[in-house]
Amino acid sequence: MMESSNGWLTTLTDLAIILFMVTAADLSHAEMPAAHEDSASQIVTSDQPMAIFRPQTGGASLPDWLEGQQEDARLRLTILVRYDAQGRQAAVDSGLLLARQAEAAGKPARLIIEEGEQNDVVVFQAYDTDPQTMARNLLINNHGTTQEDGP
Repeated sequence: MMESSNGWLTTLTDLAIILFMVTAADLSHAEMPAAHEDSASQIVTSDQPMAIFRPQTGGASLPDWLEGQQEDARLRLTILVRYDAQGRQAAVDSGLLLARQAEAAGKPARLIIEEGEQNDVVVFQAYDTDPQTMARNLLINNHGTTQEDGP
């Protein structure tokens, strides 16, 4: 009599497994939604920024801001400069100036300069992957070989 009273439990378990398998099979064929691309809010990094600096007239200088940041060898400093159609040279000059200031303060920076809808400068620190490691990983195709190794 005990076996028959637990029969509904076995049936319910079987139905749950079937539902899981059908759902998993359906999801494996589903298309991933496209990421919303808002270039003004995107930051090129592999992790969330731990600290953000935006240069402002009358505000703190980059070296002063860096002095107040925590010391951690894993933190990577990135300077991201965006420019509109007319502001390319000014953006390059601004980015190079900030990069020299960061290096003089003992914190070499990665400098990214890209065209955008408006002029914008942001400096941030993040627990970011090493650029050489990231570049090496980008060279590896789906079969685990680099483009240099061939197919």
